[in-house]
Amino acid sequence: MNPGDIISSLRTNCRRGRVFAEHVPLRCICGVFDWERLEPSTLFADIAITYDWSDCVASDEIADALDYAAVASEAMAFAEKTQYHLVESLANSICRHLLSTFRRALAVELKIKKKHPSYSGTSTSFACATSERRSLAVLGIGSNLGDSNLAIKETVKLIGAIPHCRLLRSSSLHRTAPLLFTEQPEFLNRALLIETLLSPAELLGETQAIENAMGRLRQVRHGPRTIDIDLLLFEGVTSSAIALTVPHHGLRSRRFCIEELADLGLGIVPETESVMEQGCEQIEPGESF
Repeated sequence: MNPGDIISSLRTNCRRGRVFAEHVPLRCICGVFDWERLEPSTLFADIAITYDWSDCVASDEIADALDYAAVASEAMAFAEKTQYHLVESLANSICRHLLSTFRRALAVELKIKKKHPSYSGTSTSFACATSERRSLAVLGIGSNLGDSNLAIKETVKLIGAIPHCRLLRSSSLHRTAPLLFTEQPEFLNRALLIETLLSPAELLGETQAIENAMGRLRQVRHGPRTIDIDLLLFEGVTSSAIALTVPHHGLRSRRFCIEELADLGLGIVPETESVMEQGCEQIEPGESF
């Protein structure tokens, strides 16, 4: 399996289905013109929610299903409290709010229709459509300066506090030998499986902010560091951009990456047999959050 697709294997047991709430009235202030911002107007939304039907199909109980009437009510209540210039911004915010509110939801598709006074008396309306989904991602954390164990624990807390991110599992903690620049202390490494509404670029920005807050200095390439956070895998994404390569280029050439991914239920084949000869020692078990 391609490393870029392997993280999706964690979703294979889902029985996915969609529910719809259509023609939902959104009473809110939304527009770029002064006259549009004087008082609320009514827009209409069509909402489709994808979620895992496994529990409700098995039990036939509403408690195990996603309440789509509650979805409509939540969208209406959220829109009423907001003000946006662009319908696009409103749509994106509603998608993320619904995914944050309804934990069963895996993805939201949203279409918002807006009538314009110039077309009053006609059936013409204008619309925009967008979608958001929960994505699985794996972050790799490493440290070999100062109290590395404490630094990794603090980093896990900070990652868990990133908006629209949720920690799912951590791998074991490993003590690993430095690879590319060997004249430095051993590293402590741990991998995290997270669920996020952020894009890879947004997630990268958040993790770099954590590195900076933790005192990361980039003085020597591949050199010692107080904390290092790498985006190893992101569900459905393969990128070779300079600023963001996903899957991470070292995924199959580093033994600690392979062992930590195995802890998370993801099997990666080493690029050579010699990879598994690298120094790597498990020193603390992983956990579920």
